[in-house]
Amino acid sequence: MNHRPALFATSACVVAATALLAAPAQAATTFTVSPGGNWSGTRAADSSVGIRDAVSNQVTLCSGLSVSGSFKSGTGLSGTNIGALNNISFTGCKAEGTPVTVTVHTSAANPAPITLTQEFPVGSQTFVGQAANVSLTLDDANGCHAEVGAKILSGGGPGFTGIAFRNTDSRVSFASGGKGLFVQTATAQCTTGDDGLEIKQFDRISLGGFGDSILNSSATVTPAQRISSP
Repeated sequence: MNHRPALFATSACVVAATALLAAPAQAATTFTVSPGGNWSGTRAADSSVGIRDAVSNQVTLCSGLSVSGSFKSGTGLSGTNIGALNNISFTGCKAEGTPVTVTVHTSAANPAPITLTQEFPVGSQTFVGQAANVSLTLDDANGCHAEVGAKILSGGGPGFTGIAFRNTDSRVSFASGGKGLFVQTATAQCTTGDDGLEIKQFDRISLGGFGDSILNSSATVTPAQRISSP
C-alpha cells in the first residue's frame, strides 16, 4: 500500500501552520499628541450645530456649542482613552421653532472617555473615534421629555457618540460615524404636536446634526492640539 500522499498532506499542513506562527502580528495603531492637557472651545464660526433624530430626520437646531476636555501628551500612545470630555453643552436650541433644553450628563466627575481609531481619510489630518459614557435629556416647551443613551434592549445606560479631531484648525466635531445613542424613554407629548420635538422610543439620535461633515456640530479648541499617527 502506498502512503506517500498522506505523508505529503501532513507535511503541507505542518508547513502552513509554521508559516502562520512565523507571521508577525500587526502592530496596534499608536498616536502622538502635542501639547496635550486641558482644552476648551466654542462653536466654530462655520459650523451648523444640531441634534438629529435619524429616524424622523428632524434636526433640533442650536445656536451654541461649548466643549471642554483633555488629551494625554506624548508619543506611542494607545488610542484607547487617549482623552476625555468633561463638558458638552448645546444651547439656544429649537425644534420646529419650539425651544428645547438639551442636558448632556458629562462633567469632570463623570467624563466621557475618548478613543481614537485612525486618521480618516488617510492624509487628511483628521482623526476619528468615539466618546463613551454619554447620555442626555431633551425637553421642549410643550412638555416633551426624552432620555437618550445606549439601546435599552442592550441594557441601557450611557451610550457613545462619534467624535473627530482635525489638526488644521484644532476642531472637535460630533459629526462622525458613531451610532450609539438612542431614545430610551419619551413622554406622550413628544409625538402629539406639530411643533417641537417629534421623537419616539428606540429612535437613533446623532449629535452631528446634518451629517458626517466635520464642519457640523463642531468647536474650535484652545490651546491648539496636534495629533499624528505613524
